Amino acid sequence: MYAQKNVCVSLALIVCLACLAEAAVYTQPSIFHPAHPGKCYDKLTRRAMLPNKEYKPKGFCAVMTCDIETRQINIETCPYIEMPGCEELPSDLNWSFPKCCPQFKCVDFKTGKEFVVSV
Repeated sequence: MYAQKNVCVSLALIVCLACLAEAAVYTQPSIFHPAHPGKCYDKLTRRAMLPNKEYKPKGFCAVMTCDIETRQINIETCPYIEMPGCEELPSDLNWSFPKCCPQFKCVDFKTGKEFVVSV
């Protein structure tokens, strides 16, 4: 029972650390495209975006939204965190955001048991 409590405490600590991590949010200017008035146009994805609608581009682990008032595209990506005793597992870009964000394989310091944490 004592070992089970240690695993639960270790897992709770790692989950709390993951909860404190915030996604990275970037902005980029939206360009004007005459064929798409009233929308943001992203030249990287070649997509016209309606204001305040979420877009999850294929091949990128991110969500994009158009802010037409500021003429910007907001891009939210996975958080970057370091977790002692954990190894980052490869991301799967076949999933859309946030399921495509990396998971971590961790080892409980006291018991040596492995478990996986998603952020």
